[in-house]
Amino acid sequence: MEISHILELYKHLAPVYEEVYGEEQRAKYWRVASQVGSRVVDAGCGVGVAFDVLEGYVVCLDISLDMLRRAAERRGDRGELVLADYRLPPFRRGAFDSALFLSSVEPASYDEVASLWLGIAERVYLEFRGQWRIVEQRN
Repeated sequence: MEISHILELYKHLAPVYEEVYGEEQRAKYWRVASQVGSRVVDAGCGVGVAFDVLEGYVVCLDISLDMLRRAAERRGDRGELVLADYRLPPFRRGAFDSALFLSSVEPASYDEVASLWLGIAERVYLEFRGQWRIVEQRN
């Protein structure tokens, strides 16, 4: 799907995202909360549900300004918002303990995304429709 179509979809989805997907997404963050460490990037963060669940510093990265505006409402002082495409990571190596891709990457792209983000993060958590994969950096 072209980025312009994705952005149009998220523009309409952002106002109702929490109501439609909030409970489901929150459960995914709770599932990994004790494992992710204190420096986390949530790639494809949507409306920032991670800020409600995760402790520590969270960078909320999304391609949609509409989603990030919603995330800004719950962020407080616990992290940052970054407007970027996760396929072009704007971070240095070693920046994060974990990178989360919860509902943002389809399983066919797990290997590609993990190879892009390992090194930037020590662990990459990938989930889409109940299919999980956790990839860790090997020393």
